[in-house]
Order: sequence, then structure tokens, then C-alpha cells
Amino acid sequence: MSRSSFKGGKLPTIVCADRFYMSDEAMRTLETAGKVIWADCESERELVEKVRNVNAKVIISEYFKITEPVMSASPALRGIVVWGVGYEHVDVDAASVKGLYVVNTPGSNAESVAEHTFALILSLSRKLPQADAFVRKGGWVSREEAGLPHELMTRDLWGKTLGIIGLGTVGSRVARIAHGFDMRVLAFDSHVSAELAKERGAELVDLDELLRESDFVTLHVVLTEKTRGMIGTSKLNLMKPTACLINTSRGPVIDEKALIKALKEKKIAAAGLDVFDKEPIDLGNPLLKFDNVIVTPHCAGNSEEALRATSLMVSEEAVRILHGQIPKNLVNRAQLVKRGYIRRD
Repeated sequence: MSRSSFKGGKLPTIVCADRFYMSDEAMRTLETAGKVIWADCESERELVEKVRNVNAKVIISEYFKITEPVMSASPALRGIVVWGVGYEHVDVDAASVKGLYVVNTPGSNAESVAEHTFALILSLSRKLPQADAFVRKGGWVSREEAGLPHELMTRDLWGKTLGIIGLGTVGSRVARIAHGFDMRVLAFDSHVSAELAKERGAELVDLDELLRESDFVTLHVVLTEKTRGMIGTSKLNLMKPTACLINTSRGPVIDEKALIKALKEKKIAAAGLDVFDKEPIDLGNPLLKFDNVIVTPHCAGNSEEALRATSLMVSEEAVRILHGQIPKNLVNRAQLVKRGYIRRD
């Protein structure tokens, strides 16, 4: 749609609720269809005022909470586009009642997250941080293997069992990588059939069986009330004392206090974490005191390729909304169909 095709030649407004990466291509795409405004707000009240003042038609948000008052601030609002996959910061029910589209960008960073997941798995199994520190501190004084401390003894991935919780776009890519190491792959996903799991390279099992049998357990689920705290004390107690837990999804799917306790009591061997209950993580968090825990700053999906793909998908979905089209990656399709806002496919 050209600029002149909008009523009065005036472009509708797109409000970016927080700061996130947008490639030059993505920005050009957005700016052909709307006027982009970076809100730079620190509170819900500020965002409400900004959205009202510019009569926003689309809101884009990565982490800033998009609540019912924000949605009600602009009569022109047609949709909320989430920069990324997780949309727990958007009140989806309120949006559905109002007939607003809620859209995310599934798959745009899947390869990046899957590779980061395996980087954590390999770092844990090969004890790369400990080996690096050993050399830097001058501990490597002999070429004889006997000169290395027992703490640097590593484990092969070959023949081990990987348990994947959530066999979606990312989880299935993790399974594919695991087969390159000749690992046995188990999966738990209530939305996937045994046949589909097999197609994706995994054996579908229940969660308890996965936890009992896996040498490495990795989480790839969205944060919902059902998944919040799904890995707590009882589930951690099922894991092998030699097992490692990896999380590149959302911090609150693991009960952080329970994980700290399990690590202290050596109920599990190690953890690789890219996400946390509170982000950025407090420097006093006990997780930072374990030498068998590897932490990264919620950067699993931050490869150059993933950032470009995500930002372009965000802009394309925003443009679809501005052009009166139904976006491709609707989070609330079922709710909008039920309320009669869109027709069932």
C-alpha cells in the first residue's frame, strides 16, 4: 500500500514500547506503512499517554507489559506485535475481548537458540569454563594426563540420553543436532503426537520418565501458568545425580530456589542457564557462586542472523495489520474466532 492510499495521506502510527533491535531492512519496511515512534517509557501510565496521544494503530513490544489500559488508550489500535516468541507480558485475554491481534515471531531465532543450547551442553560436558580457568591460572604445568586434576574429567555426549521438554521449532532443531552426536533423544510435549515426535527425531515419553532417564534435560517451552515452575523440587529429585539441566526458554519455568537447593545437595550435577527469574540477574544470586553452573545473559537468540530474521518478521506482521490483513502468526486466533472477530480457516 502506498503512502497516498491512507486516508488523507496520513500514515498510521506504530509505537515501539521498548528498545529492541530492528535491521535497516525491517525499519524501511515499517516506515513504508506507518510512522514509527519509540515510546521510551518507564511506566504503564507513560505508555498509556503516549499511545493515546499518537492514536497508535500497532504496538510492538519485546518485554514492556501491554495491559488493558494500554490497549484502551487508542481507539485506532488493531494489534500488538511481540518482538520474539514469548508473549507472557501481553494481556492476551484483554486483547481478544477487544478484537485485537496478538502476534509473535515463532521460528525466527530457532537455529540460534538451538545452537546456544548445545553450546551450553558441550560446555558442561567438556567443562570448558573450568579448563579455561585452569590454564589461565597457571595450573597446566605438565603434558602428562596424570597432571590434570580429577575435576577436569569430562564426559562424552556419544551414547548419552537427551531429554527435550517442548518439541516445537527449537526443540526439534535441538533433537536434530543431538543425533549428530549419536545421542538417544526423549521428548515431552503435550501438544505433539508420538508419530510427530518420531518424525522430529525423538521418542515421546511422559515428563517423569524423561527426567529419570536423561543425562541432559533441556527446556523449550513458552511461559504460561501451566509451565510456570514446572521443574521444581519433586521433578529435580527424579533426575540422575550426574544429569545436567539446561534452560534457554524462560526463567520462571524452573523453580529457582529449588534448583539452588538441588545443586547444593548435589541432586543434579550441573546447570546451563540463559534465563532467570529476574533479569538482569542480581549479582548476589546464589546461582553465580556455583562453579558447575554456566550462565549467559538471555542471549541465546541473539545471533546476527536471528536478530535480522526476527526484526523483519516483526515489521512484516505489523504491515499486515496496518493493511487490514490477518497476520500469519496469531497467538490468539482461537479466541478471535470464538468471539466472531475472524472466520475459522
